[in-house]
Amino acid sequence: MKREDLIALLAEDSAVNKKCRKAVGLGASFDIWDGLVPASRLARIYRVREVLIRKRGTPTLGFAAAVKALHALDEQPLRLGQVSQFDPPYHFQLFLAADATSVVACIGVDLRNVQRRI
Repeated sequence: MKREDLIALLAEDSAVNKKCRKAVGLGASFDIWDGLVPASRLARIYRVREVLIRKRGTPTLGFAAAVKALHALDEQPLRLGQVSQFDPPYHFQLFLAADATSVVACIGVDLRNVQRRI
């Protein structure tokens, strides 16, 4: 996927999409993977991750809305992607339609105070 295409897919005016679109526009690295995963499986995984990240006090954008959207999509297959911004460190998890023609949800995680586990 080209950078311009991803920017266009992030057209929704939510705070997380705006921040992700800006990061991609400023040169953040990104990957879109080929495999497909049922939305219901992703909803379960990210519901648990949301609880854990909230307990740690890590600032996020769009987490609850993304989990709700994933749950509503039931067994629909989705493609995953990510955007990594390094200054300041921020991670965006993307959930795209199977054909990669739309972003159905986006989660942003502020990594400034996150300690990486080895």
